[in-house]
Parts: sequence; C-alpha cells; structure tokens
Amino acid sequence: MLVCTTWKARPLSPEQAQRMMEVWGKTEAREAELTSSERLCWYIAVDGSGGVTVSRVADADAAAALMLETSLALGEFIEIDSRVVLDLDSAMGPITTAVAYAA
Repeated sequence: MLVCTTWKARPLSPEQAQRMMEVWGKTEAREAELTSSERLCWYIAVDGSGGVTVSRVADADAAAALMLETSLALGEFIEIDSRVVLDLDSAMGPITTAVAYAA
C-alpha cells in the first residue's frame, strides 16, 4: 500500500521554524525505525513552499498510524494532505473495469 503526502508551508517565525526542524528531525528518526513503512521518495519545491513524499506501508493500520502521527506532529507548521494511492500497474484493472461501465 502506498501513501502519498503533500505538504504546504505555513508562515513561521524564526522560532517556529527552529521548533519545526526539531520536531521534523524526531519524526524522521521515528520513521526510520519503523519496519511497517518505507519512504520511497521525498521532494521539495525549489522555493520551499511545499513538497511531496511517497511511502510504502505494510497495511491499512500502518498507513493510518503513519498519517496520524505525521499530521499531529507537524500540522502546526505545515498543511498536510495524505492519501492512499495506487501505482499504474495496480490501478489499470479498476480503471479498465470502470471504463467498461460507461460503454
């Protein structure tokens, strides 16, 4: 199961930015310890306004835990939107079936 998280920066004071970096460091260390999830990519916009990550998680419980933990820890500093996503190979069957309904 894949979880795609997009984030958008909130306006922060220098003190808030420092606190965010401390909290973010802790969330990164925690995610590195987890055996139920693996980050596949992490990108940031060149202007620092936002970014995206994709993580592979073991199951729905792991996805929910990762999404909740991240949003509670960092929601004060960034706007977060996490969604379960499919790769193209996994999505093609349902897409083909759905298109057939319209025919």
